[in-house]
Amino acid sequence: MEITLKAVDIENKDVLYNLYQYYQYDFSPYSEEDLGLEGRFEIDLEHYWEDPRWNPFLIWSEKRIIGFLIILFENYDTDPDPTHVIFDFLIISKYRRRGLGKLAAVQAFNLYRANWKVVQMKTNEPAIHFWRDVVNHYTAGQYTEVFREDLNKYVQSFTNRNFDSY
Repeated sequence: MEITLKAVDIENKDVLYNLYQYYQYDFSPYSEEDLGLEGRFEIDLEHYWEDPRWNPFLIWSEKRIIGFLIILFENYDTDPDPTHVIFDFLIISKYRRRGLGKLAAVQAFNLYRANWKVVQMKTNEPAIHFWRDVVNHYTAGQYTEVFREDLNKYVQSFTNRNFDSY
């Protein structure tokens, strides 16, 4: 299966808002977030289209949306040596465990030559396992991982700035 990342423009923001309901549902055991009084998770994504550091993408496979990812240019406005972060990432359950998430992550990394970070909550063991595998494969083991006690999160860091080719 082929994966395509398509930037989410303001005209299609409702699609991303809809997908975030699934993301919040999947993530709720770790975030302990509850539904709002209307039976939906309360989400405000407007800053994605107001601040150029935020870059939302839909993940497509065979003419179907199968998820989304958000890339944050962490120090876009202050540092000439960019660090990008995979901020949020979702593959719809039906499409998991097929290698599509890994393909989407690699495609996202290949969009930009930069320093990269991927962060997972300590309690989100499936995400930790997934990202360790993806980053290890992508970098051929050339990454660092730290546990940030202040955030209670794992952080994998690497750079693809010097990669010969993708």
